Amino acid sequence: MPEHNYSSQYFEHLEKGYYPFSYLRDKVIIHFVKKLIPKGKKILELGCGTGRFITQLENDYVGYGIDISPYAIAEAKKRTRKVTFSNTTIEECDRFSIQFDGVIAINVIEHLKDPEVILKKINTILKQGGFLFIHMPTASNRLSKFLLNRFYKDETHIFIPSLLELNSILSQCGFSLICQRSGTFIFLPISSTKLLEITPPYFAILLSQR
Repeated sequence: MPEHNYSSQYFEHLEKGYYPFSYLRDKVIIHFVKKLIPKGKKILELGCGTGRFITQLENDYVGYGIDISPYAIAEAKKRTRKVTFSNTTIEECDRFSIQFDGVIAINVIEHLKDPEVILKKINTILKQGGFLFIHMPTASNRLSKFLLNRFYKDETHIFIPSLLELNSILSQCGFSLICQRSGTFIFLPISSTKLLEITPPYFAILLSQR
C-alpha cells in the first residue's frame, strides 16, 4: 500500500461521507456470501477498517479481519469479540496458518502497489474452490474516467485498471469469474459489459482455481 496515514481522521471522514451510502451494497454482498458459503466456514476480510462489514457475518461464520491501521483495528475490537482482528498489512495475509472458504476485499485492491502479487497470495490462503469477493473502481473509457475523477477521486487509489485489464489479471492469478455487476447498481442482476465499463464501481465474485 502507499504511504498514508490511515488515522482516526481518515475513518471519521468515511463514517460521515461514505459509509451511509454503502448500506445497500453491503447487504447485497452479504446475500451472495450466505448464498455461496455454508454457515460455520472461515471468512477473512482484507482492509476491514473498523469492522462494519465483517461483524455483520459474525453470527454465521468464523470471521477474521485485518487492516493496516492500528486505529481501525482498535475500533473494530470494540464492536465484537466474535471476530479475530489483526493489525497487519495485506501483503502479510499469506502468513495465516489456516485457509479460508471466502475472502472479501471491499475497496481494497485499488490501494495496492502490486495487486498481482497480493492476488496470488490471496489465492494461496483460499481453499481450492473458495470464493473471492471484490468491490473496487475501474476505468474503461472516457465516461468512466470522468465519473471516477468527479465522484470517486481518492489520493490513496493507485491501481485503477480497465475492466479488461482487471479480468486478465484475475485470471492470471488463478481466479475464474462467477459473477460480475456494476458496483453502482449492484442490487440489479445485470452484467452488461457496457454498463460495467461506464460505471466505475465494480463488483465480482471469483472462484479459486489453484
